[in-house]
This record gives sequence, structure tokens and C-alpha cells, in this order.
Amino acid sequence: MQRVRVAIHAKDSVTRWGLAGYLRLRPELQVVAEHALSQAEVVLVAADGAGLAAELHLIARRTTACAVLVTDDVRAQELPRALEHRVVAVLPRADLTCESLVATVLAAHEGRASMPLRLGMSGMAEREIDMLRLFADGWTTAEVAKKLSYSERTVKSMVQNVLVRFQLRNRTHAVAFAIRSGTI
Repeated sequence: MQRVRVAIHAKDSVTRWGLAGYLRLRPELQVVAEHALSQAEVVLVAADGAGLAAELHLIARRTTACAVLVTDDVRAQELPRALEHRVVAVLPRADLTCESLVATVLAAHEGRASMPLRLGMSGMAEREIDMLRLFADGWTTAEVAKKLSYSERTVKSMVQNVLVRFQLRNRTHAVAFAIRSGTI
């Protein structure tokens, strides 16, 4: 059986050792040292507060591995930035169990996103999700407007609202964010 190589990044040794202890109990996982980050297939990042984006950026520069973020301090509007740094899953510390940790690491390794319901693109209207799905399928603004029985101006306004709400750059970024966060 091929073991998934996991590196752990945490500011404090108690968190680092605790997470490593969980993971070392599982035969399908292999914990690698943080200094060997380039060998990891998944990076488990336990971080909160100011500087989180900078930490994720530094980790992303050192490895091509996807990241699982363990935190209680991430808000929906911060997710696009985290996703740019290959974060594919967020685990709230309050909900963390050995089983959820292992399941999330394995899902991340397989390329599946996992975001808490309160994150992702939470608060999106069903029509906004439908619009992003159609854009993801390659439809134009005019085609989306016709399909959803809206004017093109309404569709453009919906796109702009999503961009502002989630601090995204453009329609393509919105679609990518929706896919990565598991919304569509």
C-alpha cells in the first residue's frame, strides 16, 4: 500500500506533535519533517490570525503539495486567497477529531475539496450558484441570461455582487473559487 506523505506546519510544538501523533497512528499516512516539505503530498497547516496568508504563501513557494488548513479563524471572504495557495480543505479546530483529520487529508490527496458549510461560498443564492455552474460549462453571459430568464444586465450585476462579496478578480476567478470550494 502506498502511503500518503504528510508534512505538518504549526507555529507551536504542542500542536505539531499532537497532529503528528494522530497521523502516525494510521498506516495509510507517513509524516515527513517540515524541512522536507518538498517531499510531502499534503501539507497540514495549523494556523490562526494575522499573517495566515503570508504563511500559506511561503509554504506554497516551498512545495507543490495541496494544503489542509486547521483553524477557527478563517472567514468566507479570506478563502479565495487561501485557495490561491493550494488550500483544498479547511478543518475547524473545534470540530477536529482523529477520524475527520485523516478523512480530510486522504480526500485532499485525492483532489476533493472540503470546506465547512459556514465557509465556501456560503450565503450565495441558488440563482448565483446556477449562474456559476453555467459559466463553468462555458456558457456566455447572453446564454446564461436566456437560460435563467434574466436580462444580461441582471447577470452582469449578479457576477459583480459575487466578485465584491468574495473579493474575487473576475468571472473566471469566481468559477475557479466555486469549484475549489465545492460549491459547484
